[in-house]
Amino acid sequence: MNRLTAPGKRLFLSGDEAVARAALEAGVQVATGYPGNPGGGTLAALLPLAARYGLAAEWSVNEKVALEVAAGAAWAGRKSLVTMKMSGLNVLADSLLSIAHSGVNGALVVYAVDDVGVFYGMVEQDSRYYALLASLPLLMPASPEEAYALTRLAFQASAETGAPVLLLGTTAVAASQAWIRVAPVERPAVEQPARFQRDIARFTKAVPQWCREQHAAALARLEKAGRLLSVANVREEPTGSVAAASREGGIGVVVAGVSAAYLSEVQARLSTAPPLAVFKLGLIHPLPGEELRAFLAPLEAVLILEELEPLIETQVAALIAEHNLQARLLGKRTGLLPRVGEYNQAQVAQALAVLLETAGYQDAAAEAQALAQQLSAPPEAGGLLAPLPRTLEFCPGCPHRLTYYALRRALQAAGYQPEEVITAGDIGCTILGMHAPLSVCWTEVSMGASLGIAQGLKYAGVERPVLAAMGDSTFFHGGIAGLLNAVQAGVHLTLLLLDNGLTAMTGQQPNPGSWQDGAEPRARPRADIETIVRGCGVTFVREVNPYELETTMATLREALAYRGVAVVIARAPCTVPGRLLPGQTAPFQVDETRCCAGRGCDDLPCYYEVGCPSVALVPAEGGPGEGEGPKGKGERRVHIDPLSCVACGLCAAACPFEAISPLASAASDHNEQKALTSAWPSLLVRE
Repeated sequence: MNRLTAPGKRLFLSGDEAVARAALEAGVQVATGYPGNPGGGTLAALLPLAARYGLAAEWSVNEKVALEVAAGAAWAGRKSLVTMKMSGLNVLADSLLSIAHSGVNGALVVYAVDDVGVFYGMVEQDSRYYALLASLPLLMPASPEEAYALTRLAFQASAETGAPVLLLGTTAVAASQAWIRVAPVERPAVEQPARFQRDIARFTKAVPQWCREQHAAALARLEKAGRLLSVANVREEPTGSVAAASREGGIGVVVAGVSAAYLSEVQARLSTAPPLAVFKLGLIHPLPGEELRAFLAPLEAVLILEELEPLIETQVAALIAEHNLQARLLGKRTGLLPRVGEYNQAQVAQALAVLLETAGYQDAAAEAQALAQQLSAPPEAGGLLAPLPRTLEFCPGCPHRLTYYALRRALQAAGYQPEEVITAGDIGCTILGMHAPLSVCWTEVSMGASLGIAQGLKYAGVERPVLAAMGDSTFFHGGIAGLLNAVQAGVHLTLLLLDNGLTAMTGQQPNPGSWQDGAEPRARPRADIETIVRGCGVTFVREVNPYELETTMATLREALAYRGVAVVIARAPCTVPGRLLPGQTAPFQVDETRCCAGRGCDDLPCYYEVGCPSVALVPAEGGPGEGEGPKGKGERRVHIDPLSCVACGLCAAACPFEAISPLASAASDHNEQKALTSAWPSLLVRE
């Protein structure tokens, strides 16, 4: 049974799953999106339920198409949901503004997640500004419980006002989990037929007067939605001896998003703090101006807690100035809080200490300051709270590693130093080639941008070869237009298309070129990359299997020498650590009698040039020695983890002494292998 629909009134859900559950309860009929972290969990949770609930759901080719599909359904009276990470809002922005000005007939909720702190890469952006740009209402949950409640509210408001509603999460909220009291999922037995009436004054942009009228209508919908959605705001007044009527000279906090949880946690740990007025915003746009003005009027000082840009703070500053209020404003504009990274309890405690000191509460300020120092103290060495090291690298046996390794070898054979040849990288697993020891990719901008960047470098006069590298999903998402442009420009560059048949980095979702949908063979026609590439006008198109290194290197050399746009498609399935590649019967091992580590093989290409996580350096038997060679490798030996090795053979190809080969017997003692793997972290020699 799917956890999202498990029986009972309380479910343990992440923020993403809470949005999915609430959408089901609200009667969502169309759900679209594009894979990405954070935020991909919502559509991933809905897809397995599509048939059960009569839901049309898909991973679209990109976020712009996803929005347009959802909007088309919403224009026909359906309830639609579209999901993405923050970068997806940039992709769909053109259509978003147009759709916002036309409005919808059913309901449309756009759920995006900002990666505050940049845990998953890309720009640390504040997507709240899209609501201002598009004249759309914006809700921002502070917890998974609020994600559930605000999603239901968003569908209701969109259906009643005709305004698409933005629901903006952050990584902390989307990934955290909580017990949530849910309502039953009740789907209508008979759906109303879809209806869409011709109204070109509303649904086209051909006449200036129509555009102005649509803009005015969007603003009217925004105002109406603001009234309906104001219930998302919570105003907490001091109680007890400090009544709301006598708050002259008091202090307050205006807070939005997950910072509300940090504030609550800090308040609970302070014993001497005075009563604090709190205005928690769930509705970010439009801001409740009159309610905020009344809240601010009696205050001496107010602290604004919001991650990233001072959007709320700037509007509060305007309210204070316009109404001649006396409240001193504390936040980012005074330098108290940062505009970069996510907040935490320590930062909130520090800001609260300044607020208390400003209002003359010295004892409480000192306690808050002490708490901030305690919370920000680094963990003790070896303690349970010490953060584990995180690496970003290809999986064992990944075909992309072999492709980039072949590229470095091909460049060397063509007379170039690999570090001197520019490869514009692209989003997804392919960009991991930027890390040592491959050190191939130089740039990363947005989906499909590598081709345009490469063309610009050639226009700038770079005489050495220039390459662009992108994955198959990225090519379908945003790379085709760049390829068309490069062909029409007639520039000399090479496109390296790494096709593993999946949108791999975000969870191995299918794309138009996938060989199968999930675990099942593909039931619909598969988009063929080679056909599309040739259709763009490319005449030099070669397909290689990256596991065939010599052929791949020769093909890359040929492509680099071609005068024009050359495309090399490196095609091989995504690997799973520990699952042997087809045709292989055993993982690889090092023959200690042939290995020359420390005995004339100081460069250890199997380790330093390949960079596979299954290949490691461990102390040599007999304990550390003096070592030989410039890196002192005589005190260590090369070892291959048999439980994660997939037998790709790259380490064997890199070894100049033929000391690496498959295990002699595929039926090697599994217990011995498990013992080796369990000791893996303590055996590694850190470089």
